[in-house]
Amino acid sequence: MDTATRLAIENAAQDRLMRYYRERSWMVTDTRLNRPYDAVAVRGTEEIYLEAKGTQSAGRSVILTRNEVDHARRHPGQCRIGVWSGMRLIDGVVDSEAGTFRVIDLEPDDRDLRPRDYDWTIPAAPQ
Repeated sequence: MDTATRLAIENAAQDRLMRYYRERSWMVTDTRLNRPYDAVAVRGTEEIYLEAKGTQSAGRSVILTRNEVDHARRHPGQCRIGVWSGMRLIDGVVDSEAGTFRVIDLEPDDRDLRPRDYDWTIPAAPQ
């Protein structure tokens, strides 16, 4: 997938999730550039952390970063993920009518996670 398509999908999923919460009377702040979550939503004394994922696939799985998983585990019951699956682009523009959008609790369990990447510490050169 090219960069323009990836960014269009990511931005549309983020916008849709933030709009979903704003329509339900939450104050939503975009934090995707400097936090391990995409947005924070506040209503009264309640604060929740939002993660947005968009995909052209059926959405049976999405990629979570280590920081996203760690943050969700440190804040049980306070994290939600919005998944927009089956996304489609027409001439580079996301079709807002395509696909399925759902919001669920983000509570990553080891049984539901598969390692994708590893950090490898390179051994020191022999002296």
